[in-house]
Amino acid sequence: MSFSATDAAFEGFRVVRRRPVVALAWGLTYLLLYLVMFGLGADKWAALMAAGEALEQSANPSMADFQALGPVYASAFALAAPAGLVIGAVLSAAVARAVLRPEETRWGYLRLGMDEVRVLVVTLAVAVIVGLSSGAAMTVVGAAIGFGAASGQPLLILLGVLLIFAAFALVVWLAVKFSLAVPMTVDRRKIVILESFSATKGHFWALLGMAVIAVVMSLIVSILGMIIGAATDLATGGVQSLSRYADLGLGQILARAWPALLVSSVVNAFLSALQLAVLYAPFSAAWQAIRMSRGR
Repeated sequence: MSFSATDAAFEGFRVVRRRPVVALAWGLTYLLLYLVMFGLGADKWAALMAAGEALEQSANPSMADFQALGPVYASAFALAAPAGLVIGAVLSAAVARAVLRPEETRWGYLRLGMDEVRVLVVTLAVAVIVGLSSGAAMTVVGAAIGFGAASGQPLLILLGVLLIFAAFALVVWLAVKFSLAVPMTVDRRKIVILESFSATKGHFWALLGMAVIAVVMSLIVSILGMIIGAATDLATGGVQSLSRYADLGLGQILARAWPALLVSSVVNAFLSALQLAVLYAPFSAAWQAIRMSRGR
């Protein structure tokens, strides 16, 4: 027996409706991430935005211009990436807990314990598996297209194009097959990765349909965010204004740009919290329905 994809897809809205305080708690958690990211690295983001603008304004950018962005990106994300992974694990576990253990309402379902450690491990493991698989697939695609172009045989080029779609299908298939790993990890209080494959057996298309609906809902939230963000950017200059301060130090940038950074952080934090619920809660609801259908 399958679960209702349409019913599960709207679980995120139900979570927020049942306990609106979770949106506040999760939004404040995201806000902490943004404040740390900009508070300790506004100068890095200013340099990145200035480099990006310079590249856009270049009439004929060279490969060296693109390569020069690498170190700038690396410095900007050196702090954001680790903090984002930790905060992401905490919030992912909170969403799963809100669906699977709704009675544990303390602190807006937020914790910092073994559940979060296990979710972080599972998230990294799945990212590595999917990343390596997609990388290997794209290597095959590149080799096929390159060989076809070198040999001048259109059929080989066509094969390469078809392989692109196959590689995309592989990534989608893996994403769906691993989609229950985090909810199962939180539910069972142990690391679950490959067991997600067996749990999704017979439910692939329902899970895919549910994910599509959730993504569409997330896009609607994003459009709302773009409208609000455009209004606040008009008033404060937005984060984009950092590019003009690329030659200043961190303290000077914060002194000049703090209104734009603060407003942008608040808006994005609470919209991100809503998107988090919309995108992640459906998979916990799906796992809950699948588990109940099995009598567990």
